[in-house]
Amino acid sequence: MRGQLSLDFLLAFLLISITALNLTYLAVGEKVKAEEFDTVAKLKVFAIDVRDTVAKVHSMGGGFSIRKEYPFELKPGDRIIVILDNTTNVIKIEATINGRVYSVIQRSQVPIYEQTLVILDASHSSFWITASDEGGFTHVRVSQ
Repeated sequence: MRGQLSLDFLLAFLLISITALNLTYLAVGEKVKAEEFDTVAKLKVFAIDVRDTVAKVHSMGGGFSIRKEYPFELKPGDRIIVILDNTTNVIKIEATINGRVYSVIQRSQVPIYEQTLVILDASHSSFWITASDEGGFTHVRVSQ
């Protein structure tokens, strides 16, 4: 009788331990997903901000510039590429953060006449969005 009670107790303890381990595993997985969602949300907001800033700079005309910074801290090896694409008239944000690759695309509200890009990393956190009047058109560019 005493041996049976010990085996029952050990089995119950084993089942509780396995359940606790599974709950811990699920919690860690959910934390990783939440961090990824946070990164994607920040990149989406950043892309919308860049899109709106491009429209503002374009509307102000030649000679107007705005300095932008990315909204979070990048670690060594992380990078963000901001591309003004004239072939599809979109603003692309391509990022490599914590070894994961993200891409966000926003349609530009104003025409983009030439493709420009800027690469941001831990040492280069800001860039300029500038406008210039050329041939009767307002050209918007990104630069360091």
